[in-house]
Amino acid sequence: MRVSLGIVVRGCLALGVLPSLVDCSGNSSFQASANVAGNYTVSVTNADNGCMIASWDVGKSTSDIPFMIDQQDENLTGTLQGLSGLALDAAIGTNSFTGSATGNDFDITAFGKKTYTQGNCSYKLNAEISGNISGDAITGTIKYSPATDNNPDCTSLQCSSTQNFNGTRPPS
Repeated sequence: MRVSLGIVVRGCLALGVLPSLVDCSGNSSFQASANVAGNYTVSVTNADNGCMIASWDVGKSTSDIPFMIDQQDENLTGTLQGLSGLALDAAIGTNSFTGSATGNDFDITAFGKKTYTQGNCSYKLNAEISGNISGDAITGTIKYSPATDNNPDCTSLQCSSTQNFNGTRPPS
């Protein structure tokens, strides 16, 4: 399967983010969100290319990617900045992520706004970041996957391509 996402993700080596375990009130079943707000510097490495994205070299790494996280309680917003932010915006129509943190885990997604077609299938490309934080260091994965209109022509777009990331922020 060859998805017409070649230019879509090229250069969009994305980000990183979020939380840590905070035990409040002595209730062991309660995990508050860690403070994940900050300006991160992230490195990413291309992993599986399940969507057969052109110019995706497995093992290729990009470093010094700026990623800013804002937090309100467990709600997170992230902005991929610099050249990677421009590339992601050009590819999927946004460089902004939204999601949440629980304990030291987080999940934020950039919901694509740019529409692509393959046959009678219309789709947008989303970028989902899942990871965790330990102190000021973050690690996890970024998954790029099409969100389709469920047309029968979309069956070949049931795929994802992933990157691994790690990064740090200045001590809080």
